[in-house]
Amino acid sequence: MSKNTRTSGMRLVINFTISLVYLTSFSLFGQDTDTYFSFLKQLQYEKAKSTLQHWENPREKEALQYLADLMFYGGQQPVAHIKIAPQTRFEEALFHLTQGYRHLYYTLNKSDAFKDFYAAHEIALETKDAPLIKATLIAIFEYYHFEFLHNSKQFQIYLREYKKLTLDTVDTVILDLYSLIFLSQTLETPGVAYFKLAENLDIHLKEISKESRLIPRIYYEKAVNLQMRKIMDSAATYFESAFDAAGTYPFLQNIRFTSKIKLSDIEYQQKNYQRALDLINQAKDYYDRSDTIRSNLFLSRYSALYYAGLQKYDSAYFNFKKSTEAEYKLDYRRNTLEINGLNVVLQTQQKELENNKLKQNRIWFYVAMSILGLLLLLSYLSYKNIGAKKKIVEKEKEVQAQKMEKLLKEQELLGIDAMIEGQEKERRRIANDLHDNLGSILATLKMRFQHLRMKGAAGGNEQKLQLENTDELLEEAYQKVRGMAHASNAGVHAQEGLLPGVKNFATKVSLSNRLAITVIDQRMNERLENSLEITLFRIIQELITNIIKHAQATEATIHLTQHEDAINIMVEDNGKGFEVLELRPTAGMGLYSIQKRIENLKGELTIESVKEKGTTVIIDIPIP
Repeated sequence: MSKNTRTSGMRLVINFTISLVYLTSFSLFGQDTDTYFSFLKQLQYEKAKSTLQHWENPREKEALQYLADLMFYGGQQPVAHIKIAPQTRFEEALFHLTQGYRHLYYTLNKSDAFKDFYAAHEIALETKDAPLIKATLIAIFEYYHFEFLHNSKQFQIYLREYKKLTLDTVDTVILDLYSLIFLSQTLETPGVAYFKLAENLDIHLKEISKESRLIPRIYYEKAVNLQMRKIMDSAATYFESAFDAAGTYPFLQNIRFTSKIKLSDIEYQQKNYQRALDLINQAKDYYDRSDTIRSNLFLSRYSALYYAGLQKYDSAYFNFKKSTEAEYKLDYRRNTLEINGLNVVLQTQQKELENNKLKQNRIWFYVAMSILGLLLLLSYLSYKNIGAKKKIVEKEKEVQAQKMEKLLKEQELLGIDAMIEGQEKERRRIANDLHDNLGSILATLKMRFQHLRMKGAAGGNEQKLQLENTDELLEEAYQKVRGMAHASNAGVHAQEGLLPGVKNFATKVSLSNRLAITVIDQRMNERLENSLEITLFRIIQELITNIIKHAQATEATIHLTQHEDAINIMVEDNGKGFEVLELRPTAGMGLYSIQKRIENLKGELTIESVKEKGTTVIIDIPIP
């Protein structure tokens, strides 16, 4: 968990590096911009804006002011939105970059940012302008940075592309920082490559002035590396230096927030639980407003650990529940980003096919005119020859389109499989923490309380009654934690399959809650593809969780029926029901997420519910 918090500080890099991209390119657009982008490169946004007083092009001036404001505030304070009507390729690039960063900093659905960043990258590749290409690459890096963990290594392609364009020290710093971040965000534990690359941080500290606003970011990365190497005292010193050097600049807000988080984690590892809790409470004053879901996840998850260390289990459970809700929202957003990214790539490739078709038609037109002008007598033979070649070209296009469609489908399946694998690892880790740490603490507490209860047996009736009530509350808390651990850790193992996993889950939930679950299966004799089985299991798990939380039901039935080309799932309960027509995405995020998963599997979802008579959810999924 602790290594994930380090990713929040990366946004500083975007603010100072995006300026480098345009530093040498503006001579192409009729006005010298070296001074403006030199200030941006040094994070001197105020001075950068002052250089625009005599800017000749009003559209460019407004767009450049807007870009400087977005970078200065970094999503921490509102920035008035402006409309840009681009008339040149440079203005189009500015439009997509500013729109992309606005989506990234100020909207909940970050996927819209990818569309603009990708469009800007396409323009840069067409113009073959290196600084502009760097800008779009950095924007795409920031898009990937918003992911909690990386379940693919697509970013490596862009890192290699950026490395080819590296010219100076700042470029090297950018490349090293992003490489360090992405190496730590993958599902694998950082290895030799990470620690070897981290040695460059000391070199960068010597190359950059101590007065530079870039110093806090390097201090922070140095502290993260020291913490991974278990050199805690030095790590704490660098985190404190990063916090102090960040000052009060809004674009350095995330450095202050994550530094406090990491300092509290160091205190927790040294079992200074109260000090850790004090630091996490200080971090609340600096949370990242451009990504409140992730900030709240960090605050709640770490608070839960610290309260548990202080044996304040009510507060620990409350904060853990809040962190789980934030984690669910973050996971849903990440899935949306991945799917949207694939859609944009598909649209771009379709556009390329259309452009190629236009070019080929133009070539054939010139060939036909030449043949008609020079070889009139052979026009009939030429016409047949052209027709034959056109059919060949169309056939090749069709084959190419089929290959691209197959490739995109394979990439999507690989992305989904990796995403599911990451989710399963995180669920197992959380369940083990609940069962091994908080569960064992509650069990020990119950044993000690029962010992005290035996000693106080000679007390009055009122004292005995209070002891019995407290004992019941401890038992209830223990069973709930144990049930949550079992439910979260329940899953589809490769050796078992969907049906045994569902039956095992139903048994554990029935034992842990006041809900009797029956599993009825028909023709469930053949195994499905593993990722499909895991997805179906998580859908069933989410439906049962909704019944426990909202339905007030005492009985539930899970029907599993496998046909030749489809699988049918029906989940029924005898709970209080609800009005289906009143269900909205914001009010029923669980069912809304389930519906999106089913749509991604090309399936159908039907919900039937009657108040006071229960609910039935029917799911039909085609089997590929």
